[in-house]
This record gives sequence, structure tokens and C-alpha cells, in this order.
Amino acid sequence: MSEYPQLDKLVDGIRRRSDPAFADLYYLIGDALASFAFSMLRDHRAAEDAVQQAFLELVKAAPTIKGDGRSLRAWLFRSVRYTCLDEIRRRKRHPETPTETLPEQSTLIDDSPLGLDPDLEAALAQLTERQRALLTLRHVLELSGAEVAAAMEMKRPAAYAALARAERRLRSLLEGIESHAGAASLPMTDTEDLG
Repeated sequence: MSEYPQLDKLVDGIRRRSDPAFADLYYLIGDALASFAFSMLRDHRAAEDAVQQAFLELVKAAPTIKGDGRSLRAWLFRSVRYTCLDEIRRRKRHPETPTETLPEQSTLIDDSPLGLDPDLEAALAQLTERQRALLTLRHVLELSGAEVAAAMEMKRPAAYAALARAERRLRSLLEGIESHAGAASLPMTDTEDLG
């Protein structure tokens, strides 16, 4: 039996470009994709745009999608990741003007968009995009090691090593923060889980 039976049921509908299948897929995985995009971009609107772009790409690629629900899920996370990396490159080429960087009112209200401890959020903000992506996929969205590797297009041992480095870096940053409340919420990844 598949790990994602609901997604498995949607794969054929996605290949046929069925509107209800896309709506159901968005309902099942849209929030997780948006959280992942936010972890990379740190901007709600840009994260939502990245998810929409991934779904547009899926509509184009739908007939060629291979595999089961797990493969479809990994494809979507990869697509969101590529879109986020493109946005990060765009931001570096065209920095925002000061008036564009003012936070929206909804951002001011929502201190921790991923639902994490503020100290943990602050430490995550100091990591590279790749490190944040690895940690978010594994610990916030609770993807398996194999799914993390697939979403990041890495071999499992490389994904494990990169995740372990990201965890060590995050722990080091958290040690420098007065409150250690966030440190307890990040267990180290077990190598058996990635196999």
C-alpha cells in the first residue's frame, strides 16, 4: 500500500488534466508547499506565487507525470524549490527599494508563519536557503528522508549529510540565543530513517 493513497488516486486525473483532481491536489498539499516556499523566500505573497507557478507547471507537464502520489508530491516540491530559487536570483539582481520592503499588516500580526518558536525562526533566518529548505522539508513538513532527497534532487547519503550539517548549524545558532526553547523541537535525523 502506498504512503499517499489520496494522492495516488489523483495521479490519473492529473494526467488527464481534470479540474477536480487539481483542486483536490491543491487542497491536500497546497499548505505544505506554501510553508516550504515561505521557508525559502520569507515572504507570504512570493510563497503563494511560487505555489501557483508550480501548479501552472504541473498543468503543462501533467500528461508526462510518471509514478504514484509520492512521485507527484516530490515533483511539486522540486517545482516550488526551482521557482523559489529563481525568485531569490531575481531579488539579488533587482534589490527592492525601501518602500517595497515595508511589511504588510498581516505579516506584522503573524510573528511565526510556520508556527515555530520565535527564537527558532530567528535562527532559521540566518541559514542558507538550502539549509532552510532541508530543515523545513524534514522537520516542519515531516517528509521522509527519501522524499527530502527527491525534492532536493540529491542522493540519499548526500541529503543526509547536508541535513546533518544544517541541523548542527541551527543548533549552534540556537546556542547563541538566550532562550533555548526552540532547540528541543528539532530532533537529529536518524540515518536509518533516510534509508
